[in-house]
Amino acid sequence: MVKNHNQMTFWEHIDELRMFVIKSVSVVVIFSIICSLYSESIKDFIINPVASFVNEDPNLRIVYNDPMSPFFLYISVSIFSGLLFSFPFIMYFLLFFLKPAVSNTKISFFTLILVISTFLFTLGIFFTYKLLIPLSFSFLVGFANGEEMIFNFNNIINKILLICLSVGTLFQMPIVAYFLGKINLLSSSLLENNRRYAILLSFLISALITPPDFISQLLLGIPIVMLFEICIVILKITGRNSN
Repeated sequence: MVKNHNQMTFWEHIDELRMFVIKSVSVVVIFSIICSLYSESIKDFIINPVASFVNEDPNLRIVYNDPMSPFFLYISVSIFSGLLFSFPFIMYFLLFFLKPAVSNTKISFFTLILVISTFLFTLGIFFTYKLLIPLSFSFLVGFANGEEMIFNFNNIINKILLICLSVGTLFQMPIVAYFLGKINLLSSSLLENNRRYAILLSFLISALITPPDFISQLLLGIPIVMLFEICIVILKITGRNSN
């Protein structure tokens, strides 16, 4: 017999949370191990937006700084790639964990949420990989005026992966807003009344995630503001209009 969510004790809720964490970590570990088998191909794919500039300019070079660098790069590529590929499964576990809080919601709707969430995460990564990284790198390299530049392989790869993961997570704002609205922690009027602060926060977050140039900060800040407006629309549609 399945116990009603409202009848569950505090420790039973904690146990569910523990199972969510264990499942999520297990999936990340499994995917990290799989990705480690293809780390060289994944590394070449990740570095491609930057490598295209390096191959065209003889003054640009990407090197390892010490003998341990290739090993640490192998580890970081495996773990970050494992995180990226396991995201849909983590979202599935999270939605399953949150389902009792919105018990009237049908499984089909949760499936739709999972698909939208995965799409938004992939869109964030695609936006970063195809637009944000190349434009930012091109802008910054342009200040070298033809002088020789040497880049650390590990730093470049880790920054690309970290920015991709961060932006993909940021693109989950509409999903987070929906669930916060369902449990009465967020409303459209609250967001509208604090729009100016949200816009400022959007560009501050953009500055923290992106390289230190205004082009990439603007490129990321604008989509964050757009996602904020989408959150307001979602809350209005779902009936969360007042504080």
